[in-house]
Amino acid sequence: MTRNFIYASISACAGALTYGLAANEYVSVSITVALLGIAWIVLFMRGLHRFSGLAFAVFVIISLVSLWADVSPVLALAGVSFSLLAWDLTRFHQRLQMTNSQQDARKMERAHFTRLALVIGLSLLGYFAVTRIHVTLTFGAAALLALLGIWGISALVYRLRSLE
Repeated sequence: MTRNFIYASISACAGALTYGLAANEYVSVSITVALLGIAWIVLFMRGLHRFSGLAFAVFVIISLVSLWADVSPVLALAGVSFSLLAWDLTRFHQRLQMTNSQQDARKMERAHFTRLALVIGLSLLGYFAVTRIHVTLTFGAAALLALLGIWGISALVYRLRSLE
């Protein structure tokens, strides 16, 4: 099941960026992005998982550059989110292959997918809240909120890691 989600994530990442770039008449770049997605899938199929981090970084950079090319921010966010999901699932797939029991693997998959859904859901909720709600802050208040956010995310990561 994890393998299918990896293929779907890579395809969705490349598809969102390809569509966004092609819609803004960057056809040659969109073809390149599609070919990079295909290359990532082929590398995963061949078991070359170490290139997953590089592919993730490339797709994040492409997503950032696509914002300058007037691609919809939702499509750029989809590109980043799905590439992050594919990278994380690739790493999880490697750890999952080391388990001996099929039952343990299913439990681990269920727990991991629950955590991923929570993190991605909260991220999307945060994105949509930020784009809809506008508040004027001073620099001190913004810095305090940033520190609070960093502390909250690190506490969440620590909590999730302790549950593994």
